[in-house]
Amino acid sequence: MRALKAELSAKLASRQGRDGQVEARVRQFSDTWRNRQEASGGTLDSQLSYSSNESQQRFKVRGMTMGNLRHGARETLAIAVGNGAQGLRSVQLEPGLSDEEIIARFNQALAPVNISVSMADNGDLEFTTPESNWTNVRDTMAIQGGGIRYPTGQLNRVRTEPEPPVIMPEQWHTNDAEMIRQTLQQVIQALAHVEAALSKVNLALADASQRANSAMPEVSAAGMDQAAHNFVTTANEPSYASLLSLTSALTGINRDRVMALLGLRM
Repeated sequence: MRALKAELSAKLASRQGRDGQVEARVRQFSDTWRNRQEASGGTLDSQLSYSSNESQQRFKVRGMTMGNLRHGARETLAIAVGNGAQGLRSVQLEPGLSDEEIIARFNQALAPVNISVSMADNGDLEFTTPESNWTNVRDTMAIQGGGIRYPTGQLNRVRTEPEPPVIMPEQWHTNDAEMIRQTLQQVIQALAHVEAALSKVNLALADASQRANSAMPEVSAAGMDQAAHNFVTTANEPSYASLLSLTSALTGINRDRVMALLGLRM
């Protein structure tokens, strides 16, 4: 991204780069961003938030606001996610429920289909599901009500609105100076997000390394000397125990490994 930023800046300053070079860098980053989930092992979501577990996709459902759910007569919402009866869940709504109770009922109903629910700042319900489950949720989620908040009868497909990704390289264009200027601004913002994500990942890796080192037993020099002495003593005895010690120590050792180790001393 730093190279792309430099190329865009150079073009704006009339230091024309090689034909197609900027466009090629945009395509290269677009491919990298598109393969983000696979390349990161599913640890970076569309907001570049790092998680040691699977990355998440947040989304909203049209009409799912606290104002709509809190008011009205008793109604049971049937929510379908996926195909088959195992994806059909129900949420009972009734007058007098608090926001926390409504959210708890949605969470209880949707947890088996890998969806959690919280309340966004604007009062909408915010749904979260693993990115690997998002396509299924997006293409199959449907709701049937009792004619109060949602229509009765057949399950009706709902419109899911995913949280926009923090970086959208498909909107980066370089056809003219104004487009290049807009793209440069977006690249600068994207670079800040990437660097912040790298900082978080590095902190997480350092923490994991520290915890791994803390969990490893400490081996003193005296302990290593004693282990070597015991091995020599056992190996010098003509017995099955000495044969076992030698064969265990030599397992996996071959000429290439020995030459590589010797090369480190040269």
